[in-house]
Amino acid sequence: MGRRRFPSSASLFEHLPKSRRERPETAPARRSAAPPEQPDLLGWTPPPTQLAAADVEASFLSPVGFRPPAGEAFVYHLTDAATARSFVDEGLPLADGLMFRTAAHLAEDLAHVSAVDDMGVVRVRRRLIQPWLTADRQEGRPCYVLGPEPS
Repeated sequence: MGRRRFPSSASLFEHLPKSRRERPETAPARRSAAPPEQPDLLGWTPPPTQLAAADVEASFLSPVGFRPPAGEAFVYHLTDAATARSFVDEGLPLADGLMFRTAAHLAEDLAHVSAVDDMGVVRVRRRLIQPWLTADRQEGRPCYVLGPEPS
Protein backbone atom coordinates (compact mmCIF):
# COMPACT_ATOMS: atom_id res chain seq x y z
CA MET A 1 0.00 0.00 0.00
CA GLY A 2 1.07 3.31 -0.77
CA ARG A 3 1.29 6.11 1.57
CA ARG A 4 -0.88 8.99 1.03
CA ARG A 5 0.76 12.32 1.11
CA PHE A 6 -0.95 15.22 2.72
CA PRO A 7 -0.12 18.68 1.65
CA SER A 8 2.04 20.60 4.04
CA SER A 9 0.09 22.60 6.60
CA ALA A 10 2.31 25.56 5.88
CA SER A 11 0.83 25.97 2.44
CA LEU A 12 -2.72 26.10 3.84
CA PHE A 13 -2.03 29.21 5.89
CA GLU A 14 0.16 31.13 3.46
CA HIS A 15 -2.56 33.52 2.44
CA LEU A 16 -3.70 34.56 5.91
CA PRO A 17 -2.64 37.91 7.32
CA LYS A 18 0.44 37.77 9.46
CA SER A 19 -0.81 40.01 12.29
CA ARG A 20 -4.04 41.11 13.78
CA ARG A 21 -5.40 44.55 13.40
CA GLU A 22 -3.95 47.02 15.82
CA ARG A 23 -5.98 48.11 18.84
CA PRO A 24 -5.73 51.51 20.43
CA GLU A 25 -3.51 51.49 23.48
CA THR A 26 -6.18 53.06 25.70
CA ALA A 27 -9.27 50.97 25.25
CA PRO A 28 -12.33 52.55 26.83
CA ALA A 29 -12.82 51.09 30.27
CA ARG A 30 -16.02 49.19 30.74
CA ARG A 31 -18.35 50.97 33.05
CA SER A 32 -19.79 48.72 35.65
CA ALA A 33 -23.31 49.49 36.70
CA ALA A 34 -23.33 51.32 40.00
CA PRO A 35 -24.62 49.06 42.72
CA PRO A 36 -28.11 50.05 43.81
CA GLU A 37 -28.11 52.09 46.97
CA GLN A 38 -29.38 50.13 49.90
CA PRO A 39 -31.36 52.14 52.42
CA ASP A 40 -29.88 52.52 55.85
CA LEU A 41 -32.06 50.14 57.81
CA LEU A 42 -30.61 51.25 61.13
CA GLY A 43 -31.53 54.87 60.46
CA TRP A 44 -35.09 54.05 59.34
CA THR A 45 -37.89 55.42 61.44
CA PRO A 46 -41.41 54.09 61.14
CA PRO A 47 -44.14 56.46 60.00
CA PRO A 48 -46.00 58.16 62.83
CA THR A 49 -49.10 56.45 64.19
CA GLN A 50 -50.36 59.47 66.09
CA LEU A 51 -49.80 63.18 66.41
CA ALA A 52 -48.82 64.45 69.85
CA ALA A 53 -51.44 66.73 71.40
CA ALA A 54 -48.85 69.43 72.15
CA ASP A 55 -47.58 69.36 68.54
CA VAL A 56 -51.04 70.16 67.15
CA GLU A 57 -52.10 72.45 70.02
CA ALA A 58 -55.06 70.20 70.88
CA SER A 59 -57.48 71.54 73.45
CA PHE A 60 -60.79 70.41 74.92
CA LEU A 61 -63.88 72.58 74.48
CA SER A 62 -67.34 72.13 75.88
CA PRO A 63 -69.92 72.11 73.09
CA VAL A 64 -72.42 73.93 75.32
CA GLY A 65 -72.65 77.49 74.08
CA PHE A 66 -70.06 76.95 71.32
CA ARG A 67 -69.74 80.02 69.12
CA PRO A 68 -67.69 79.77 65.94
CA PRO A 69 -64.73 82.17 66.02
CA ALA A 70 -63.85 84.29 63.02
CA GLY A 71 -61.35 82.73 60.63
CA GLU A 72 -60.44 79.13 59.96
CA ALA A 73 -57.21 78.69 61.94
CA PHE A 74 -58.66 75.70 63.79
CA VAL A 75 -60.60 72.56 62.93
CA TYR A 76 -62.82 70.66 65.35
CA HIS A 77 -63.66 67.04 66.13
CA LEU A 78 -66.94 66.29 67.93
CA THR A 79 -67.08 63.13 70.03
CA ASP A 80 -68.02 61.96 73.52
CA ALA A 81 -66.35 63.87 76.38
CA ALA A 82 -64.12 60.98 77.56
CA THR A 83 -62.72 60.34 74.09
CA ALA A 84 -62.18 64.06 73.50
CA ARG A 85 -60.21 64.35 76.75
CA SER A 86 -58.09 61.31 75.86
CA PHE A 87 -57.24 62.88 72.48
CA VAL A 88 -56.18 66.08 74.25
CA ASP A 89 -54.07 64.11 76.75
CA GLU A 90 -52.58 61.41 74.51
CA GLY A 91 -52.69 62.82 70.98
CA LEU A 92 -54.58 62.11 67.78
CA PRO A 93 -54.43 58.59 66.31
CA LEU A 94 -53.75 58.69 62.58
CA ALA A 95 -55.29 55.30 61.76
CA ASP A 96 -58.79 56.02 63.12
CA GLY A 97 -59.98 58.34 60.32
CA LEU A 98 -61.07 61.12 62.67
CA MET A 99 -63.39 63.63 61.02
CA PHE A 100 -62.79 67.36 61.51
CA ARG A 101 -65.01 70.25 60.61
CA THR A 102 -64.58 73.98 60.40
CA ALA A 103 -66.11 76.06 63.20
CA ALA A 104 -69.14 77.04 61.12
CA HIS A 105 -69.93 73.43 60.21
CA LEU A 106 -69.41 72.29 63.80
CA ALA A 107 -71.96 74.87 64.95
CA GLU A 108 -74.43 73.38 62.46
CA ASP A 109 -73.71 69.87 63.80
CA LEU A 110 -74.24 71.01 67.39
CA ALA A 111 -77.62 72.50 66.47
CA HIS A 112 -78.78 68.96 65.58
CA VAL A 113 -77.37 67.19 68.68
CA SER A 114 -79.76 66.92 71.63
CA ALA A 115 -77.41 65.65 74.36
CA VAL A 116 -74.45 68.03 74.14
CA ASP A 117 -73.75 67.65 77.87
CA ASP A 118 -72.08 64.27 77.24
CA MET A 119 -70.12 65.54 74.23
CA GLY A 120 -66.70 67.12 73.89
CA VAL A 121 -64.93 69.04 71.16
CA VAL A 122 -61.27 68.65 70.29
CA ARG A 123 -59.87 71.82 68.76
CA VAL A 124 -56.58 71.62 66.84
CA ARG A 125 -54.63 74.14 64.84
CA ARG A 126 -55.37 73.42 61.20
CA ARG A 127 -51.94 74.18 59.75
CA LEU A 128 -50.30 71.70 62.14
CA ILE A 129 -52.37 68.74 60.92
CA GLN A 130 -52.90 69.92 57.34
CA PRO A 131 -50.47 67.37 55.81
CA TRP A 132 -52.58 64.50 57.19
CA LEU A 133 -55.99 65.95 56.27
CA THR A 134 -57.96 64.84 53.24
CA ALA A 135 -60.96 66.86 52.10
CA ASP A 136 -64.20 64.88 52.14
CA ARG A 137 -67.97 65.34 52.40
CA GLN A 138 -70.39 63.93 54.93
CA GLU A 139 -74.12 64.52 54.75
CA GLY A 140 -73.51 66.99 51.94
CA ARG A 141 -71.23 69.23 54.00
CA PRO A 142 -67.47 69.50 53.70
CA CYS A 143 -65.23 67.91 56.30
CA TYR A 144 -61.66 66.72 56.67
CA VAL A 145 -60.51 63.20 57.49
CA LEU A 146 -57.27 62.67 59.41
CA GLY A 147 -55.29 59.86 57.81
CA PRO A 148 -52.02 57.98 58.28
CA GLU A 149 -50.37 59.22 55.10
CA PRO A 150 -49.42 62.85 54.51
CA SER A 151 -51.39 64.10 51.52
